[in-house]
Amino acid sequence: MKPAKKKPAKRRPSFEENNPVLSKLLDLKYRINAYRELNGNTNETKEDKDLVFDMINDVKYTDDNTIPVTSMKLANGLWKKYEG
Repeated sequence: MKPAKKKPAKRRPSFEENNPVLSKLLDLKYRINAYRELNGNTNETKEDKDLVFDMINDVKYTDDNTIPVTSMKLANGLWKKYEG
């Protein structure tokens, strides 16, 4: 009897593989949301969330899918701030 398939199925790349910058920014937004639920809504967390959302929109609607170095440094600081 002949086998049904000879080649393995092609795997589609995941969302994280296609656009890692956008994926990480979305993770940061979710982390800020979780922090806001635990510690209450403050004006500071709202400003941080709006800033991350602006970065997400910049990445989504540009062709090169990158963000400026200053925004990257700011996002890294937010990761440290909302860690744990």
